[in-house]
Order: sequence, then C-alpha cells, then structure tokens
Amino acid sequence: MAAPMSRVAFALAVAASPALAETPYPPALSALLAYHAAACTAQGGSLTTQPDAVTSAHLLGPEEPALILDSRKLSCSAAPAMFCGEGIGCELNVFVGETQHSLVVLDWSLEADDDRQLLVVTIAGELLNKPEPTTHRMTWDSATAALVALD
Repeated sequence: MAAPMSRVAFALAVAASPALAETPYPPALSALLAYHAAACTAQGGSLTTQPDAVTSAHLLGPEEPALILDSRKLSCSAAPAMFCGEGIGCELNVFVGETQHSLVVLDWSLEADDDRQLLVVTIAGELLNKPEPTTHRMTWDSATAALVALD
C-alpha cells in the first residue's frame, strides 16, 4: 500500500515542479520532495522548487557526493513560510546515499577542506538553548550515519 501512495505523492511533486521531472534524485530525496509537494497540495497550493534547491557536496570527498536540499528554495503558494520558522531558520536536509540528516538553520555554506567540503551552519540560539546564534563546521560521520560538529 505504501508504494502506490509514494508514487502518487511523487507524481504530485513532479506535476508541481517540472525541475523534479528533469533530475533523477536518490529515492530518499525524491520521497521528501514528494512529501513536501503533497503537504503543499493539502494546504491548497502548489510547490515551486528553485533550480538550485539541491546542491551537491563532497562531505566525504569527491568519490561519494552528498546532496543537500535547502528548503529556503522551496515555496508553497498557499503557505509561503511552510518550510521555515520565523527567527529560527529553515529546514536543511543532507543525504549521503540513502541516509538523511535534517536540521533547522539560519544560514549555511560549504567550506573547502583538503579533498572534501565541510558544511558550515548557523543555528538559532533558541534551538540550542543559547542567547545567540552559533556557527558550526560539520562533516559526515560514516560510523553514526549522521552529521557531526567539528567545533
């Protein structure tokens, strides 16, 4: 039963955003985009995905690229702030293979580090029980299949 529903949700996502139909993403990323499109449709809107919503990153080096979905680049016509919380930031999803790590960030970038890249994120203080936002350099830890902060 779940497979037909995922196909329906993915079909809605493709219809909502032609860019999804043009780019073959791994199943976990495609499923998340389909979920976002279905959630937007349930709100009475349509999902728009900017061409740069998905970025390739070399968190483990150039041999195994990760994909980053920046929800700031998604927009639901019926709920413009659907993927962001005022003052706390927007959802950022990192995919390495079929593994996904999600976090909410105010801002992010990639920083060169030898043959790999580090993910640099700024997280709202409210989310970390701190008075001010904090910036962290992160990498992928294969042992835990998650992002880990280096500092």
